[in-house]
Amino acid sequence: MKMSVLLATEKKPLIRFDMKKCAFCKICEFSCAKFHYGKYGDAISRITIIRKSPLMFKCLICTRCEKRYCITACPTKALSYKNGNIVVDEKLCNSCGDCVKACPFQGIRLHPETKMPIICDLCNGDPSCVKACPKGALSLVWLPETRK
Repeated sequence: MKMSVLLATEKKPLIRFDMKKCAFCKICEFSCAKFHYGKYGDAISRITIIRKSPLMFKCLICTRCEKRYCITACPTKALSYKNGNIVVDEKLCNSCGDCVKACPFQGIRLHPETKMPIICDLCNGDPSCVKACPKGALSLVWLPETRK
């Protein structure tokens, strides 16, 4: 019988969303777009808040999941995991969107103009969305990462 052991090898960053605090103002989306592209627009944000019902919201963002479906799905090997983030090598990316389709958390989208994957990179460790949220619905937490 083969046994596998899971080891907590490092901590992974995660943006935690508290639906009860969210006002659905979308300031987090605008702040993200402004940080990365110098302009506002929810289509270029790396975080998306959607309304599921009048008082229920959902946050769509890269969770840095253990399985890393997006990396596995990329036919050109343009995605990699470095320093707690999914990184896109734009020279290798063919904009096929397989990473978008593979993400069960809807945390990746293609930029409407460049067609390159947009994936949360935590704004170099100081997430703009977390700082901008007027209700404190977003927070940066560090979770133990377990890998086989």
